[in-house]
Amino acid sequence: MTSAKDFWNWFEKNSAKYFFLNQIESEEERERLLDDFLNKLHAYSPKLYFEIGGHPDETQDLIITAGGNLDYFSKVEELVSQTPKLQHWKVIAFKPPSQENFVIEYKGVKIDPSKAWFLPLEREDEPDMLGLRICTAGYAPSKENEFINAAYLALDSILGEKSTALNVQHVEVDDLPENPEEGGLMNLTELPEYITWKKSKAAKK
Repeated sequence: MTSAKDFWNWFEKNSAKYFFLNQIESEEERERLLDDFLNKLHAYSPKLYFEIGGHPDETQDLIITAGGNLDYFSKVEELVSQTPKLQHWKVIAFKPPSQENFVIEYKGVKIDPSKAWFLPLEREDEPDMLGLRICTAGYAPSKENEFINAAYLALDSILGEKSTALNVQHVEVDDLPENPEEGGLMNLTELPEYITWKKSKAAKK
């Protein structure tokens, strides 16, 4: 295992290669660089991952993620807290919410948050816990695992990785009813506001 300082020392020496990553024409070279990055990151913590993105010639985002695994959130925070001053880079702890409209596609299934709905699932004995039944058109029980994984990806994009892990304890997926509002469902894009309301309600008790 290497230290956070060791990782950042390596990144400072190699950051230029990753700044122009998306402009490298050779797919083989891009894959080699990505594999090298992941190996260095895993030498620090084997359950951390990363994403690099941004417009060419502008500040690039480097997202350090634990893939929603709460057990490794502290490792993400530790690593990001020790980021040195880096020109042209913005280092972000955890996947942030998406600022754009999107459709999740995962192993042949699709979830469009603007057309999906959710029903809060709560337990009287654990009022602070939150489960979600996400209802989407085209749901097939034979692909339940694919739909659940796609639902978690959608939640990461709507809420961000940290909020999803801390605020949502259970997810299930079902078909979209004909009149979702009549069944007490809310559009999935309203979930951040619902969680804010639920937490403020709990704080007043």
